[in-house]
Amino acid sequence: MNLKSLMSSKELNHSLWAVVILTLVFGFNDGNEFFIFSDWIYHLLLVFILVAITVLATIIGAKTAARYLGEDAELRILGVKGINFNIFSAHVEGKFNWNILGFKIKYIPLSPILAFILMLISRGTIFFTSIFTIVIKKSSNFGKSMNENREALIYFWALIANMILVVVFDFLGIGFGVLINTYFIFWNLWPIPGFLGSKIFFNNKMLYVFFFIFSIIFLIFVGNINIILLLVFASLIAFLTMILWIFKKEYKG
Repeated sequence: MNLKSLMSSKELNHSLWAVVILTLVFGFNDGNEFFIFSDWIYHLLLVFILVAITVLATIIGAKTAARYLGEDAELRILGVKGINFNIFSAHVEGKFNWNILGFKIKYIPLSPILAFILMLISRGTIFFTSIFTIVIKKSSNFGKSMNENREALIYFWALIANMILVVVFDFLGIGFGVLINTYFIFWNLWPIPGFLGSKIFFNNKMLYVFFFIFSIIFLIFVGNINIILLLVFASLIAFLTMILWIFKKEYKG
């Protein structure tokens, strides 16, 4: 099985851009008091490897779950292709199709732009990682649309893959690998349009409640207590929170 059979050229292109952008976000500030070019390049190379592993884990998690469910998942840089909103009684809608100095612009990568802005104004101390998302190709068998609960599982397992990496990097003593994956999970937990968290939230709110609580507890205590105890504790608290949420939703009237 070759790389081309696993991902399209468009997905490969987006994946490489995701790795490059996140490498700059995490590697911009090497932590040294004085800038030494050789040290900075060495640090950037190490960050590149860790980021590439992180992005690859997300892709593998999503694609494995998608294939199990008979679907196809792909990575895409997060951005907008147009505008669509209402203002007063008017509806504004349109796609970007600009020609600036010979460059055709049909897509604005808002999340990567935000990541760079935060990186620059913080001098490399704010790591915004939600620069890409996972999209599902609607190709279910028999012409039926994919069940929303099943679709949420694909995004869920994409982030679970990064949780596994947190455990692996922590076990190996690779602190920066833990940091990269922790920030990646943290930003993607939030139900902001395009983020993986929002895709779980809008497809399966019950799973989102469980996963959100589980992830927060996991990220806070990982490396500080036994991993088995942590998984049991986080799962128990997340499950109880989910049950309370269900009862509150069911009997809110």
